[in-house]
Amino acid sequence: MLLQRGSNQKTRIIYEEGEQLVYRQKGMDYFYEDVIREIHADFIVLAENIIKPEEIEIIDIRAKDERNHTIRNISALAFSAGALVLTAETINSLYMDGSLRYSTGGLILAGSLFGGSAIISLSKYRYFRPGGRNKIQLIQLED
Repeated sequence: MLLQRGSNQKTRIIYEEGEQLVYRQKGMDYFYEDVIREIHADFIVLAENIIKPEEIEIIDIRAKDERNHTIRNISALAFSAGALVLTAETINSLYMDGSLRYSTGGLILAGSLFGGSAIISLSKYRYFRPGGRNKIQLIQLED
């Protein structure tokens, strides 16, 4: 199963048989978590359901989208840089003054790195909604 947004290959998400699919069916208020058993030309056979792509309202892609891994890594990098700035400020103040003192610039820099990390982590891709440029394609590969 292929989730495609527009024609950009970087936005493709591929689901194969045996993978977990978290989706919300049209007319329902909650998500289903199921395992893909078979993919046919017109429908998907799940462990506990059979569904057509037209019946899917939303697919939860938080764990599947590779772009989220990159966003998480960049967020962790910014958070680590903020922690490193605070550590450097602490060591520097203990060495130079013998007491804990932080410069205003160091606190502003560390705070902005922590805040930037939080904002970056909020920009993860959560859901795929079919319609418009977003398409669900069922592709069968024959042996």
